Amino acid sequence: MLKGKRILAIMLSVMLVISLAACAKETEQASQGVTEGTIKVGTIGVQSGALSFIGVPYFAGMEAYFNTVNDEGGVNGRKIELIKKDDEFNVEKSIAAVEELIYDEEVFALVGHLGTPGIKASIDIVKEAGIPDVYFGGGAEEFATAGENFFPVQPIYAYEGKLMAKYAVEEFNADKLVVIYRTDDVGRDGLEGVEQGLDALGKSEILSEEGKIAFNSGDTDFTVQIQKAKSLDPDLVILYGLSTGVSGILKEAEKVGFNVPMLTTYSNADASFLAVAAPGAPNVIKNLNVLGWLEVTEDSLEPLNTAMAKYFPDTPINAYTMAGWVAAETFVAGLNEVGDNLSWEGYIEGMNGLQFTTGLAPEITYSEGVRQGVTKMAMSRVVQENDGSYVFEQVTDFKEFQE
Repeated sequence: MLKGKRILAIMLSVMLVISLAACAKETEQASQGVTEGTIKVGTIGVQSGALSFIGVPYFAGMEAYFNTVNDEGGVNGRKIELIKKDDEFNVEKSIAAVEELIYDEEVFALVGHLGTPGIKASIDIVKEAGIPDVYFGGGAEEFATAGENFFPVQPIYAYEGKLMAKYAVEEFNADKLVVIYRTDDVGRDGLEGVEQGLDALGKSEILSEEGKIAFNSGDTDFTVQIQKAKSLDPDLVILYGLSTGVSGILKEAEKVGFNVPMLTTYSNADASFLAVAAPGAPNVIKNLNVLGWLEVTEDSLEPLNTAMAKYFPDTPINAYTMAGWVAAETFVAGLNEVGDNLSWEGYIEGMNGLQFTTGLAPEITYSEGVRQGVTKMAMSRVVQENDGSYVFEQVTDFKEFQE
């Protein structure tokens, strides 16, 4: 099926080149998905099922931004048309959705593909097509090296791991470190980054082989991991996994009174994580810290809050909503760079000169061959409010890891 679509796409491209020869210069430069009044883009991710609590606010944030831009007249007079595909967090459905958007819907770009497994499985398809792919809802190392038409925004987990090493040494003065990590892209990449960061800082000795403690996706019993971590008497524990697993680890630590400073990935920097984790670990949670890449202030959130109240008043505003908003604003920042040169080559060239500092992320920068996404992150800690609820409070400035 895909081969047929590609052959058809090539035939149509040849016909398009011939037909464009007699058209105006602006039209000659335009790629698929672009008309005089619209720019069609596509996105893929979970919107139904058990993980819809991630996708629903995420895509609402994306649409809220695009709706705001459209209500203000669009970009250079063109309004953005968003086509969403629900992959139900299923890899095969994600691949099919990517093919449909590129070859059937003929979108100009993919924006905000959500879910690491589906993104990784479709990288070769996107790379072969050459279509711009902006923002991924994941932080796998492959996203930084996939090619010039890929533009990751979220921090790469391996890079975040390096920055965690920096925080371990400089903020926690750790002489003994433990990393409890999940055996998937998130955990393995994060652990590798921590190791690389410690090596660059000349502090490799603070993380022993015994201090690298694994758990699997789907695990519910963390007795062994916590007993081993506690026996090592660390100054800091880095938790590299996602919400459910990390929540279980915190609850086990609470049960045995293992209450030491802990640091976890930006993927857990959301109120929904605290709502799951805090009830079973009310004391340990107060020693938890998290890295974050969004600059969340009352002023920076005002446009998002206003748009969500207008377009999606019943959808929660959380870290997932903000991520969707950032995906959309990054894509539009690229459109503003290229003006009317709306070919794929023109968009990629424009993005290679992007230095975007006016959005929720502190800075998004690309140059030829460099696709690291956001590299400035700040640390927040968990604090308890007067009403008994728990929130994250930023305690450091945004920092980078420089070797």
